[in-house]
Amino acid sequence: ITKTDGVTTATPGGSVTYTIVATNAGPSNAVSSTVADTFPATLTCNWTCTGAGGTCTAAGSGNINDSVNLPAGSSVTYTAVCSVDGSATGSLVNTATVTAP
Repeated sequence: ITKTDGVTTATPGGSVTYTIVATNAGPSNAVSSTVADTFPATLTCNWTCTGAGGTCTAAGSGNINDSVNLPAGSSVTYTAVCSVDGSATGSLVNTATVTAP
């Protein structure tokens, strides 16, 4: 799994867009895997997902906790657009995970 936001600084009151890609290089299929991302409390997020051979839930809001099917050689890509709370301070730390079935 990879996660990028393309920025070095998030501005309170602004937004940040995360791209999360879960890939299965094979050789086995990973059916009913789970992609999860618990966003920090200072973020309010809406997300979409598209599959390149894999399947996922098309869209949602809040944290990601999605059952995905990743045949060998496939991937799913989440795009999370998040608003940063205007009173946010400090570092913005966030990690996504994928768990095999």
